[in-house]
Amino acid sequence: MARAAAKKVKPRKRLTGDERRESILEAALGCFLEKGYIATTINDIREASGATTGSIYHFFDGKGALAMALLEDAIAGWSGESQSSSDTAEAVVRAAAGGLVTWGLKNPELFRFTDEIRTLAVTAPEFAEIADTLAEGQGSIQSSYAKFAKARKVKDLPWPAAHSLILGPAYNFLRLATAGRARIAAKRAAEIMSDAAWAAVKP
Repeated sequence: MARAAAKKVKPRKRLTGDERRESILEAALGCFLEKGYIATTINDIREASGATTGSIYHFFDGKGALAMALLEDAIAGWSGESQSSSDTAEAVVRAAAGGLVTWGLKNPELFRFTDEIRTLAVTAPEFAEIADTLAEGQGSIQSSYAKFAKARKVKDLPWPAAHSLILGPAYNFLRLATAGRARIAAKRAAEIMSDAAWAAVKP
């Protein structure tokens, strides 16, 4: 009886440091979305990523550092989408809301994670560092708004109120859209939220 030929096993690709770090982040994001940030453990991330515990700790100090890295990616992505075509008050406000929608629709998983962490950062003292990172991410639009308000280019509102008016509707829309409950073309959605943001704060 002829012996079956041994099946050739394709060698496993050796990941570079950057690739390994990225694969750990992707696995962490998946775990956070499936189980929630608080319930997720490093062991969950190890199993999902295929990395060793030592490899995870080589790149990240722990679960909090993973969350921070994902948030930094989110802030960088949103900031990139929110660059305004000019430095007028209207352009900056529209770009902030429209950019958030555009980025969120391109990155629904990362948006959902960021939204969860935003809620935790408000209610849990141990998330103070994350809350600071989120605040820094909003620093540019906040300082611009203060400048525009002083020049009477926008309504003179406390920043928490202005923030809610400019970005609140965009966040609410993205919660629906990333859950599959709002189906509007990305460009149109960004236009609608941009219009709403400017209408809310224009003088």
